[in-house]
Amino acid sequence: MATATPGGGVKSQATAPRASAGPGLGARSGSVALLVAWLAACGPPTVDARAVWIASERDKGGARTLTIYDAGRLVERELLPADPGPETDMLPLVVELDPRGQGALVRAGDGGWQHELGDSLGPLRAGYVDLAGERVLPLALPARLAPDATGFAPTGGALWWTAGCPAELQLVPLSPRVATPTAGDPAAVVPLAWPLPAGCAEVWGAVGAADAPVLFVLQGVPEDGFLRPGPGGHVLALRYPRPSEGYDAAPTLTELAAVRLPDVPLARTQRVRCVGGPGPSCGLGAVDPDGRAVSVGGADGSCRVWRWAVGEPEAACAVATDAPEWTDPSHLIAAISPRHYVFREGLVVRRYDHTTGEHDGRPLIGDTGELFTRVSADGRALLFVTTRGAALRVDEARLELLSAEQAPCVGGQPPVASPNARFAAWTCVSDTQDVGGVTAGEIVRVSSAGMERFQGVPMWALAIDDDGDLLLHSRDDQDFSLELLLPPAAPRNLYVLAADGELARVDALEPDPELMRGTGAAVFRWIAAQAL
Repeated sequence: MATATPGGGVKSQATAPRASAGPGLGARSGSVALLVAWLAACGPPTVDARAVWIASERDKGGARTLTIYDAGRLVERELLPADPGPETDMLPLVVELDPRGQGALVRAGDGGWQHELGDSLGPLRAGYVDLAGERVLPLALPARLAPDATGFAPTGGALWWTAGCPAELQLVPLSPRVATPTAGDPAAVVPLAWPLPAGCAEVWGAVGAADAPVLFVLQGVPEDGFLRPGPGGHVLALRYPRPSEGYDAAPTLTELAAVRLPDVPLARTQRVRCVGGPGPSCGLGAVDPDGRAVSVGGADGSCRVWRWAVGEPEAACAVATDAPEWTDPSHLIAAISPRHYVFREGLVVRRYDHTTGEHDGRPLIGDTGELFTRVSADGRALLFVTTRGAALRVDEARLELLSAEQAPCVGGQPPVASPNARFAAWTCVSDTQDVGGVTAGEIVRVSSAGMERFQGVPMWALAIDDDGDLLLHSRDDQDFSLELLLPPAAPRNLYVLAADGELARVDALEPDPELMRGTGAAVFRWIAAQAL
């Protein structure tokens, strides 16, 4: 695999010369023009994020180039098809970054079945490109496994799927500190396997902890392409290998405990944290960030939220039917601590202590169609933000209104949020400015400093880090595809908007990126990005 590293940038907070023309763009509210700055002394600003895209040009053998933006570095890797041909060449690759931006799952597939792809080691069905460890793990996923039937653990330390009848959980550890033996021809990583108590693969799903290497594997009932918890279904709490230090030469899955769900009708919760895309397990249950308990919704009126703490002999009713009406399981967003649930009813967000019954809440101004929910990387905070500019952060300690300012946003994209859930950004269409004969775009960034608006060339936000530095790409125009939920034309240039308002081009994106698929149904992207 060839690599190219043209030199890294510097974090935008570093001291750098400012352009003499134009005012400084600090953290303040209001609409300002974008200032393009070339920081010759220190290099261009960077974002603590990784992004990947595939160049649209192929060589004679059908090889594609995977380009990686790695917090300022640009690296290229080659993807070789196992069987070049016109049909294979036309199919978009499935590319999905893990939740911590440590690597990317790359698969060949067209919705119902998959072709093989390969690299310099030979043909394979899929691969995990470890961006942090700079290696590739060849994966032998089960034949005809749908793209959304695989899932990343929320910590980014594992990739899992269920297979077979009787079913078993199969899991590949992704940490460079864990041994990954290979077998077969061509060689592929041998997954860790755990036999499941009953049923076939399609009735099993998994939900993970955001801040611990723990998965809860639940027996469910298929419903409208998703799983809902099954009455009396099995639940297993499994720990997967993800060492913080040292090296695990003999990794294993460890069962922490097992239980049966209550034998009553159960319901899915809101599908907010869907790691790796909206797969069948999305909304199956809510896991405490520390991995010590899982909660599922009740549907028969006897209990609103059932909770099983690892080590307890059975699940207990955590939210009874005499709790406030807004604690209906259809309003449950997440468990952000061992004590606190977050519910949302319309535009009203509430934090509920299920151990005491204490709660507080706050409404947001706007429309529910403009409201988005984002989860912090550790699962301990939620950010509710509207594309008009209102933003509310909720954690164990408080509800914090980050921004109350409102401004119209035409054609707003889904916001991106920082890992600490303290920054969010998105782009809008501006009908008040004109740049070179093209309708201008607008970038909106909100934080505890309020709302900032930047007008200039049309943009699309990709990722924002914990310092507020933003990775974007420019657009040819303001067109939007309802089929792709993306700008229909390939991106033009890759940019960084620094926390202090300076904009720098970091790559010309030549050749153009080609369209990629995500793991969820009807999920497409030109560039996949994730803040670190």
